[in-house]
Amino acid sequence: MLTKLLNGRPPSEFDAPRTTVEVLDDLGHAIAARDRAVALACLRELEATADLDQANLAFLRLRLFAGLEDWKAVLADRDLDHVLAMRRPLSVTQVIQQAAYATWFAPYDAAGNEEELLGAVTALPAAFRPLFSGTPRTSRAQAVVEFLIEVENDTGDDTLNRLLDEAGTIEPGLPAHLRNVLYLRREQSPQHSAPSEPSAPEDQLDSSSESPLERATGLMARGELQAAIKLVLTLEPSLHAAYLLLTCARDLQSPQQAALALEYISTHHLQGLIDGASARLRDDLAWLEQFTQAGPRLDWRTWLDALDGDHGSATLATGPEITDGWTPLSSSALTAWLHDASDGTLGKLGELGGQFMAAHRDIFAEDGAAELSERILAGLALSGKNSAGVRVQTQALLDYLLSANPASAVFASALEWTELIVSANVSAVTTTWAIDILQAATATSAAATSPATIELFYKITNTVRPFKSALNPTDLEAIKLIASELGAGVPEDLLADQVQDADPGAPYRYLQDSKVVLYSLTESATTRAAQILRILVPKIDIETSAEHDGSSKLAAQAANADVFVVVTASAKHAATDFIAAKRGARPVVLVNSRGSSAILRELAEG
Repeated sequence: MLTKLLNGRPPSEFDAPRTTVEVLDDLGHAIAARDRAVALACLRELEATADLDQANLAFLRLRLFAGLEDWKAVLADRDLDHVLAMRRPLSVTQVIQQAAYATWFAPYDAAGNEEELLGAVTALPAAFRPLFSGTPRTSRAQAVVEFLIEVENDTGDDTLNRLLDEAGTIEPGLPAHLRNVLYLRREQSPQHSAPSEPSAPEDQLDSSSESPLERATGLMARGELQAAIKLVLTLEPSLHAAYLLLTCARDLQSPQQAALALEYISTHHLQGLIDGASARLRDDLAWLEQFTQAGPRLDWRTWLDALDGDHGSATLATGPEITDGWTPLSSSALTAWLHDASDGTLGKLGELGGQFMAAHRDIFAEDGAAELSERILAGLALSGKNSAGVRVQTQALLDYLLSANPASAVFASALEWTELIVSANVSAVTTTWAIDILQAATATSAAATSPATIELFYKITNTVRPFKSALNPTDLEAIKLIASELGAGVPEDLLADQVQDADPGAPYRYLQDSKVVLYSLTESATTRAAQILRILVPKIDIETSAEHDGSSKLAAQAANADVFVVVTASAKHAATDFIAAKRGARPVVLVNSRGSSAILRELAEG
């Protein structure tokens, strides 16, 4: 009896509180795996225990919603108004820009829809008008949002032309599209109706009465931070010049611009003036000095280098407010590093790599990236780490690996590493996760021909044996299903605690005679969930779908299903919107975690 009580206890009852770094690492893994449930649990833990102020918690929330591509949640965040009004990291500005783009502009952002796109600007709330990053634009969303805001603000031609030039480096055809929006705006605006009175002369007339410092202040006010720094660096030193440099450099958080600002302040001996000025300027200078400390420039490459060495703990502990601004490694660079990394280094990556995985998720999800996923699974296994983040990351990596059609040797190696991860993470409260892993690994064509599959089956069923009383009825149905597929014997002792009169299909009986569609890009989870539901509810009409784009088949499924389930952790945002549109007023069941158990859990709740 005591053993059962101990096995069934909540996981944290006898555990020491986790450090902020540990929780942030799990948050990174959850974002990388797009597991909303675990990510929100990490966020709640940070809110309850971490020494983070309200602003930093808001930044983390927005980052989480962006990782889940939940732009509605970004715009509905309770602290968004405060974030818009405050100094914020560049990465947070870019998240809000993406949310604004998805909400107001994306439906009309195509050649031929310029009039609708211009009309959408009027719906943008005034609080979003200062969303100008002051840095080179790197995405279509950022370029479109900033250009439209500047067009609506009647910004001068110099700024607009610079934005158009940058748009050309992002996508061919984008400058012409945006230029058509500008022409429409000027046709509708009285001050631009006459071709003989372009805006540039007006700007020149206005600027002729401005001093260079006033012009630099105007650039900063309009969000053109790099241009403001460039101008100030040519001017005579003064407290006003120092104020402009410090403010712009801190908002940009660019190592190059920060170094230029500090060099100017040091060369012209402005520290004394700043010390005698406001507390804000002194704080900005302290930040600038810390940000530009001697040493290698911080980025993902130096972060990986720190994993290899005995030093670099400060680099490895860099928080998401900094790492969000780092450029991800290319696929080739990451592949080369993982290939050369030692087991010890991979173990460190498994222990500390949550933020890294969040930044490089798309690379691991690419077709043909099975070996990369296998190497990361090795890292998680070698770390011996037990955490919710490791568990959701393992599921995600296994999904990526299996969808990439791995070679037999890679598949077998991945299963060996996976078994070690399961052994380190199994407990009375994670048995269902362990069975989810088993279901995913065996629901693939590679499993049928690999001896490693049957080994994994016996190892995982043996690993959960001490916690067999925690197995739920659908876990047991999954074990029986897999055993029959593999031609293996069902471990009878695992079934011993099953209540003889229990009806495992009772929670799903309401689905009888219903048409149910399960949608996910990860077919293993929906395949297993559908198989189990067919066993538990014989009269159910159930289909699965994994189509990447809207199609006539997916449209028909969405329109005709009595119950439509979308696994948001493994679905493209566009597909989710397509399904919702075809469903109309009929609900969509959203599953925010990976694995067949998550699907079954949501359906059991009715």
